[in-house]
Amino acid sequence: MKHKVKRQTDYLAHGDFVYRHFPVPVFVKAEGPSLIDEQGYKYFAAEAANGTTSLGFDRTLISEAVGKSHKTPSIPSFCETDIRKKVASRLGRKMREITSKEGKIAFELGGAQGMELALKIAKVNTKKSIFVVFEGGYHGRSVYTSQFSASHRYRSIMGDWRIPIVRLPYPDWEQSDSKNPNEYYEHCLNTVSRLTSSEVGGMITRNGEPDIAAFVLEPLLNAGGIVKPDKKYMEELVRIFKKQKALIVLDEVFCGFYRTGKMFGFQHYDFIPDIVVMSKAITNGITPLSCVWAKNPLLSDENFPPGTHSATFINNPLALSAADSVLDRFENWKTRDSDLEYLEKSFIKIFTEIKNSSKLVKSVFALGGVGRLLLKDNIAGKILDIARTVALKKPVDGYHGIILASTGMASNVVALNPPLNLSKKEISSMGKLLISTFEKADKMLL
Repeated sequence: MKHKVKRQTDYLAHGDFVYRHFPVPVFVKAEGPSLIDEQGYKYFAAEAANGTTSLGFDRTLISEAVGKSHKTPSIPSFCETDIRKKVASRLGRKMREITSKEGKIAFELGGAQGMELALKIAKVNTKKSIFVVFEGGYHGRSVYTSQFSASHRYRSIMGDWRIPIVRLPYPDWEQSDSKNPNEYYEHCLNTVSRLTSSEVGGMITRNGEPDIAAFVLEPLLNAGGIVKPDKKYMEELVRIFKKQKALIVLDEVFCGFYRTGKMFGFQHYDFIPDIVVMSKAITNGITPLSCVWAKNPLLSDENFPPGTHSATFINNPLALSAADSVLDRFENWKTRDSDLEYLEKSFIKIFTEIKNSSKLVKSVFALGGVGRLLLKDNIAGKILDIARTVALKKPVDGYHGIILASTGMASNVVALNPPLNLSKKEISSMGKLLISTFEKADKMLL
């Protein structure tokens, strides 16, 4: 009996993101902001591989990382290496420079795992029960972190674990019924005040003691729609929860490493976090790695003794070497701040031109190397599909399409988070492709 010859794709499960859209391009080359598929079509990657390749698709980083780690290609997770000590020291010193606080570093595998480690640190140190997050917040899709992410579909398969989580009002006044931001944020603060003032809100015990382990937040909500909470509102929330003896946990998985123009997103606000989680761009997408910084004494031997945490790949020399090389690139990028300022201004210029000409766009926003176009209807998915083949028949500067970012939960938001080190020519190409996308979308969708 002859067996049917199967294609390679017949062995692939389709439960991840790859097969959400058809046809599915198979990429064979990546360089700078460009992805090239097996048919030779070239795409502008305006979402930088889920926000990981902040320095573009750069194969020289792989060579550097291999060169640093080739003598110790792998090592048991319970053994120490010079490269792990070096990366921890570099990140620890940087955090001290930014926060004026001493702290310690722990490593994990990816963003969700880093968040799980941060939540464990908070629980071990506070012995409290409740976590506070934003509506629209996203902190991973692992079995545990999905309970903290806002969307019900992220946790529907495993069900609600009854982890005590309180969700604060969605911090995007533009998507509310309020006529102005001051009115909306005043309403939000009144809600938070009610939740934290007595037993009625569910976070305070009968004897008046708070039972809040941590306020967990993104400085800019990514999957929730590229939302930057109002500065005064965010700072007041932090003040309230610090008063309630809660730890402030910053999820910098997306924002960290200059995505918002500063090394960390929390630097746009005037407060110091207790715990910071970094991932994605820390290795420029080469290998999975996350880093958790916690101010002293949260990760001291007394509070978090050896054996409290472990994972097989958290001491991987290749991943740590990649992180070391990425830190080198950012430190040696002499025109970094002015280049990021130019990118932000270019976003605003391109977005404004689109808003003024398209009937689909309600408002625009940009900060550093991330931006959004808020649409009047829930059609972001359709626009992303149009963008991928917008210049298929008539290439724009050699590009056949542009890959835009999906925010996941906000179906009325088109997001861009391209590599941060784009040249002026590459920014121009990105703008042309985006403008062409909305010109075509206006014709097709209105």
